[in-house]
Amino acid sequence: MKSERIMRLAAAVTIITLMLLGLAGSSAAAPQAPAAQLKATQQIRVPSAQLRTAKQMAAATGLRPTVPAQPPRPKPFLTRLDATAYRELKAKAAVSHGRPAPTAPQIVVPATPITNTVNFAGVDAATAGYYPPATHGAAGRDYFAEVTNSHLDIYLKAAPNTLVQSGSTEDWLGATPGYFANPRLIYDPVYDRWIFLVTQMRTPDDPTHQYLYLAVSLTSDPTGDFYLYTIDVSDDSVSGNTLWDYPQLGQDRNAIIVTGDFYDLDTGYIDSRMFPVAKSLLYNSQAFTLNLFTGLDGTLAPPMVLDVNPYSFLVTADWYTYDNYVTLYALQGSDTDNPLVFTNYIPVPTFSLPPYAPQPGTSEELDTLDARFENASTQIGNSLFQVHTIDVDGYATPRFYEFDTLNKSVIQSGNFYGSPTSSDFNASIAANRHKDVFVTWSSTDAANLVKAQVRVSGRLHTGRPGVISSGSSLYDSTTFLSGEPSDLGPSLQQWGTYSAVCLDPTDPRGATAWIVNEYVLTNDLWGSRIGRISLPAQNGATPAINSLLLLD
Repeated sequence: MKSERIMRLAAAVTIITLMLLGLAGSSAAAPQAPAAQLKATQQIRVPSAQLRTAKQMAAATGLRPTVPAQPPRPKPFLTRLDATAYRELKAKAAVSHGRPAPTAPQIVVPATPITNTVNFAGVDAATAGYYPPATHGAAGRDYFAEVTNSHLDIYLKAAPNTLVQSGSTEDWLGATPGYFANPRLIYDPVYDRWIFLVTQMRTPDDPTHQYLYLAVSLTSDPTGDFYLYTIDVSDDSVSGNTLWDYPQLGQDRNAIIVTGDFYDLDTGYIDSRMFPVAKSLLYNSQAFTLNLFTGLDGTLAPPMVLDVNPYSFLVTADWYTYDNYVTLYALQGSDTDNPLVFTNYIPVPTFSLPPYAPQPGTSEELDTLDARFENASTQIGNSLFQVHTIDVDGYATPRFYEFDTLNKSVIQSGNFYGSPTSSDFNASIAANRHKDVFVTWSSTDAANLVKAQVRVSGRLHTGRPGVISSGSSLYDSTTFLSGEPSDLGPSLQQWGTYSAVCLDPTDPRGATAWIVNEYVLTNDLWGSRIGRISLPAQNGATPAINSLLLLD
């Protein structure tokens, strides 16, 4: 069985052999009974925060949107497979079902309820440099803040969406120079705080340590003062060149939740990790002891919790072990000294890694990643909303889910895409308290000469279950992306590595969301696009600002 055959990262030759023989990708047997509970396995002492003032940040960064960036530098995409096996499996996905005729597969395209009211350019590679950009961001009361692998850019939400602060991550944090990657940014609408997380890879000046930087604003103004925490996530129990990769950031009413994949860069994936931190400590600059859960399996997506459920649910599509189950982790006591995690599994329709995305006008393709959940979920009541990119008839295709965390089942799921011949990927999802859904994703359609688009769509909870329409393009690229290839293939360009969609905390109807995603600026430079999208307002809405207190 697959679950028995694949436990940890095997030798490259073994994996490649399995791929070529077609043994990987078959449906796995039902997992064994879940562990009753897990406890934190490590504790890390984190010193009290440093105060990083607006004056310090302004002196370091200024308003410098036109300062030339460092030469483009790739951030490697780490997967459970080595590069050769990854390419083999992606190529197999593109031909495993055969390319369908241009009129197939059939797609349900109802009239989309989504409207777009704001659309402007964010930061691009001419300023921010590194690729892929790893676009992420959040909306607060008055600002939209965008983070990329090396940059922070803050805009007014009100027209004309003025850029009010722009600078490199290391200047903004006042951190030791070094390569920063995989930033995440969320807004806490109850306490009016911004929370920023970024990984710093090991530097020549300090090769034995790796740090996560966690910054928390003192107010609702992201251009104001921040508390800055430096968290040493080095692991002395693991020898080698380790890296906390692909961090994700979520929150419940009492705590933030941080996850990540832990790698030895020489030998491969070790495990996945998670820790919660009480907001009462973070927001008061206090030192704390971090309760770290190790030995978890697969990239964990933490939730954005919209109520006061005592459990916060994390989910992983661990494609390396199961292709017809997702793993559900229930976190209890997130703000306590003794948090617990309970594990379970939810059966889902079979999925596999998506193929690459062709671009018109070039043989170079875009990487669609490996079927992991790339962003935070939305949790409301017993529902948990998520999306990932899978293979559907030889095309990269997003599939969304509404999971029932109580009954460990799927309430609804469905695929969505731009056209019958498009490749669609790099998706993110958010839901409001009514369980209406907003999505953004990337799309190309080589057959119809459509270059990379930023697409948006959504669904009302009153619509037909499992259906998200093809939506609309928020922005169309005018050229294909070439430039420096990734380490995963000579004619393959890194993309993403994720996008973001978040509710607008000032909309009392819960009917508005903001998105940020990548597009192609020039043949060798990425750009980013920021937009505001809306769904028809629902009756009986409670202000989103109070959403975390609804069930108190």
